[in-house]
Amino acid sequence: MLHIHEPVNPMFGVSKGNGRVMILGVPMEDTLSFKPGTRFAPMVLRQVTPYFEATPTEWLGHTPLGELNDLGDVNLHQGDVEFNLSRIRSIVSELLGKGLLINVGGEHTISLAVARAIRDKFSELGAFIQLDAHLDLRSEWPMGQRLSHATFARVLNTEVKPSLYVNLGFRGFDDEELTYARGLSSVLLDSVELSAIGYVQLYNLLRVINDTHGPVHLSIDIDVFDPSIAPGVGNPETGGVGYMAIYKALEVMMPLIAGRLVAIDIVEYSPPNDISNITASLVAKLIVDLMNLYLWGVNCKQSLTS
Repeated sequence: MLHIHEPVNPMFGVSKGNGRVMILGVPMEDTLSFKPGTRFAPMVLRQVTPYFEATPTEWLGHTPLGELNDLGDVNLHQGDVEFNLSRIRSIVSELLGKGLLINVGGEHTISLAVARAIRDKFSELGAFIQLDAHLDLRSEWPMGQRLSHATFARVLNTEVKPSLYVNLGFRGFDDEELTYARGLSSVLLDSVELSAIGYVQLYNLLRVINDTHGPVHLSIDIDVFDPSIAPGVGNPETGGVGYMAIYKALEVMMPLIAGRLVAIDIVEYSPPNDISNITASLVAKLIVDLMNLYLWGVNCKQSLTS
């Protein structure tokens, strides 16, 4: 495809599967405010994932890597925010509807381009689900800058207007952001609440997703995890959740969203800030589990409707 570099070393060593799941590298890093390095994430993950066991957390009857198709990386212009968002939007628009698209960033601002592409393709966005240490709902950050990794979710909610906004795992925010989030049609659980909540309670909270229509967009910032298990991020926040708390959330929500889930973004992994590939290992497991849960969720949905 035009403006995509095909991978020399494909993710997990698998270049072409059956194609129900596509991976696209999006190495955009233009608005960072602390530690740089997210643009290297797709490259490093391709280098190290062939050496990891691609075994999902639970056996659910699927072989995720058999469905994987690594498309390569979007060709971007370092430092040109608007150009890069426009190119990402254009490419994602072409790919939507051909299977589940997993975008590997890169900074979190890429999710704005993906959401715009979803609206372009489907004329609406049913739910935007964000797993993140931050709300990313500031009106400016740094001061005077309207568009950045810390403001993208506000621009997204203002411009794309998803019917439902979900943020799970947050713990870094200011009062104005929280007030804005509560003014939306939203489901909000901070990191303490997400760690403590049970499966049934979480399901009862998230089933409001069924009241929405249209596609679902899931965006996961790796800094949602505690930095003790995911140090390789640009904006670490102590007091984060463990891997199984996020897995629980994904396992609960996937039967609700799999039939409408069109894109997943995995963002803000920063290899230069990693230690001994600890975070790379976590991201690799997360990608495998997302594919596995998605395939299981689609089967659940088909079983209920057949």
